Amino acid sequence: MENSKKPLSSKSKASTSKKTQQLSLFNTVEKAFVDLNQSHKKIKSMTVALSGGIDSVVLLHLLHQLQKKHHFNLNAMHVHHGLSQNADKWVKFCEKLCMKLLVPLDVEYIQMPQKKSLGIEGEARRLRYEKLHQNKTDLIVLAHHEDDQAETFLLQLIRGAGVKGLSSMAHFDATKKLWRPLLNQSKSDIEIYAKQHKLKWIEDESNKNIDFDRNFIRSKVLPILKNRFNHIIKVISRSSAHLAEAQNLLDDLAKLDLKSYLKSYKYTHKLQVKTLNKLSLIRAKNVLRYWLELNDQLMPSKDLLDELLRQVLTAKKDAELKIEISKDYEIRRYQDEIYLVRKNQEDQKNYEIFWNNQPEILLPNGAKLTFKKVKGKGVNLELLKNKKIKIANRHGGESFKPNLKRPTKKLKQLLQESDLPPWEREEIPLIFVGNDLVFLPHFGVDMKWQTKPKEDGLEIAWVK
Repeated sequence: MENSKKPLSSKSKASTSKKTQQLSLFNTVEKAFVDLNQSHKKIKSMTVALSGGIDSVVLLHLLHQLQKKHHFNLNAMHVHHGLSQNADKWVKFCEKLCMKLLVPLDVEYIQMPQKKSLGIEGEARRLRYEKLHQNKTDLIVLAHHEDDQAETFLLQLIRGAGVKGLSSMAHFDATKKLWRPLLNQSKSDIEIYAKQHKLKWIEDESNKNIDFDRNFIRSKVLPILKNRFNHIIKVISRSSAHLAEAQNLLDDLAKLDLKSYLKSYKYTHKLQVKTLNKLSLIRAKNVLRYWLELNDQLMPSKDLLDELLRQVLTAKKDAELKIEISKDYEIRRYQDEIYLVRKNQEDQKNYEIFWNNQPEILLPNGAKLTFKKVKGKGVNLELLKNKKIKIANRHGGESFKPNLKRPTKKLKQLLQESDLPPWEREEIPLIFVGNDLVFLPHFGVDMKWQTKPKEDGLEIAWVK
């Protein structure tokens, strides 16, 4: 006698479908996590960007489940922008949620600048990412999904973006330690998951304000496109992926060009230009874009990039080239190189900073000094015993002797004879012990303070 199965009732089918969807979303995140662990170093810690909205609440819930299976440290960060009258309530909501899940929460308060060169949305996003990147974690996890990707694509298209902009958001960015595990999931998938788990979340009232371009696209443009083209979100997501592949090829080409033609490849703040004219105009522009991105700069407009390249290639060797590319940075040329320089460096005030065994010190001009104990080089640690290291800028009259075969020289003369650009000569930090100038970046350690082989030394580096 054959065993016959009773057909599932509509209620049972719905229940099975919900369980399948629920497992599918978790399995997608888990598979992506396992793949990341295999292709990169083992992930020991993750920080979720938690706004309190439905997307980030679902992401936190998923990663909390994932943590039980894969054992990593999970934290959350909430950024208080102070733009909404409900901002304090959102902090309390996030604190309550994280307390329930036993997930440590870091709340960061930011002050929005009066002049918002990127607009309210753009400036808030910039400051938010700035805070996230200050977090010491293996991965920053963001809750962007497929619909967000479509909105970003359309925004970039309206702004006339190139391949980089239209490739939109990456699933994984190793350089910035960003992971978006929900990027191929729809908003409806996230909403279903939230309801299944009876999750609570907050609603940001500004999401309904269509004065913001993203909200206008979300509430006015995409519904029309979805009504006409059912699979528009999937199609845009696929196009973004194609463009991301194209951008990767352009980046690989830029790396090859940098390696082949530009000797200063290892120094990201400067770029040799005497051989740029060996490249085609398109490849030269591609190298400039890549170089600016290496330095965390926003892409300049097409007109500005064209003008920058024109001036770089046509300026005389001794010409003083200075082109502003953002509110904080400008491009300068010195001899056969162009430099990315923080603005108003000549205006820096006198300073004195004492080293207290920390691995690095941030200088007033945004550069930093790093300190590392090594063998056989650097400043002699034995001579430093019970003495204080002082960092200061130039005052005038300093002398230095880095080489036994060379005479002691005035610092001013040493700098004039060097290949350092004029503005770097002004900002170079000096390292003193008492009244002795013991270390000078770019020149080395004074003869009296040098470390012999097998002796312990302190290696100091100037990072611009």
